[in-house]
Amino acid sequence: MSAEFESQKNNRIGFHYFPDTQHFTQQNLDKWLPELQRLNASWLVIQGEATRAIPEAFITGLVASAIEPIVHLPLSLPDSPSVVDLKAMLHAYASWGVKYIILFDRPNRHDVWTHSGWAQANLVESFLDYFLPLANECLNAGLTVIFPPLEPGGNYWDTSFLHNCLLSMQRRNQKNLLNHLQLSAYARTYGQSLDWGKGGFERWSGNKPYATPADSQDQIGFNNYEWLEETTRNALGRSLPVFLLGLGQKDGNPSNPLTTDEYKGVIKQTDSLLTNPDIVSASYWLLSANETDPSYPSVWVKADGTTAAFAPKLQKIDIHKDDSNQQTHSEKQAAPAAPFPIKHYLLLPAYEWGVSDWHLDVIKPFVRKYQPTIGFSIDEAALAEKITVIGGEQSFSEEALAELRSKGCLVERISGDGTSIATQLSER
Repeated sequence: MSAEFESQKNNRIGFHYFPDTQHFTQQNLDKWLPELQRLNASWLVIQGEATRAIPEAFITGLVASAIEPIVHLPLSLPDSPSVVDLKAMLHAYASWGVKYIILFDRPNRHDVWTHSGWAQANLVESFLDYFLPLANECLNAGLTVIFPPLEPGGNYWDTSFLHNCLLSMQRRNQKNLLNHLQLSAYARTYGQSLDWGKGGFERWSGNKPYATPADSQDQIGFNNYEWLEETTRNALGRSLPVFLLGLGQKDGNPSNPLTTDEYKGVIKQTDSLLTNPDIVSASYWLLSANETDPSYPSVWVKADGTTAAFAPKLQKIDIHKDDSNQQTHSEKQAAPAAPFPIKHYLLLPAYEWGVSDWHLDVIKPFVRKYQPTIGFSIDEAALAEKITVIGGEQSFSEEALAELRSKGCLVERISGDGTSIATQLSER
């Protein structure tokens, strides 16, 4: 691994997780967490859905390992969910340790809107009508809102779209949101050199929306964030912290990947970018993907556990190794003891009058499937790698669960009424 890459491991380097929402099981976490640690990742951009939350155990597992999840919700327009639809999910994410959330994706592109939605008289105002209620609910939940990445150029010129959004937020008296808002930008190359557009408006003053003079350069390239930051300063009088996304992509088309040498150039250039204190993190595309996915040529870790040719040299870890079948007897003898003597603990509430027969009945299918250790003691649960907690805060406080997580336990709470608990257990 390069010294430059190593030096950033504590706070800025991140990755995009799989380009789908199908890899959130405990098995997925066990498989990919060591790879993220091997890559010295501190951030992980995860694509979420409006209809269901990313599982708590997956989120808390990342947080417990000092990897900051950034949940990206690429919501549809104009039929995006309401605050009522997403409120419970947003507050759950915050309680599980999520701090950052991106709402929407490239709203300055025609194809993310319905035809009638795009045709509205004032697209910016229409977008903000959907964005602001959700963004403010995120603040209420304790989440930091990241303004969605825009398409560089785009059907609605990105710098104009951002500028008009910020001005409108000021007119709408969104002072609290603007004080906490963060920015994101796609750091794609679009086939240009890595210094294309460097210097922003100040250097390329002849650039106008939809019109780049022949002797000028524009923001459609790796340095797009500089143009967005300058736009922000012009609108607000100050910069916003920025999250760089999609590093290692050419243009967002997964069938059009960078070459090995081009990707190596992006990695080297990113090292120099991270001296900018306004950049919070830089996330590479892509940790991994299914072999049949069009994005597969851009993954850092392949299906067989090997690292891509463009990646800095890393120690190989066999992510498919089954210790029980592949390790020799001597290797097993030399292996360190497991940090948790209990693999999985099912923590049930106990009451002054005793134990609920209903709880004992409803957990039977779950116990048959997973065969966890069953008990009623938080102290005993702390000996387990994974803990499934039955009951709300009246039974087990969030502070008590946070203490368990601080010890490295993966904790998932299942609460609600009787029917809800039964349904949630059956879905595990």
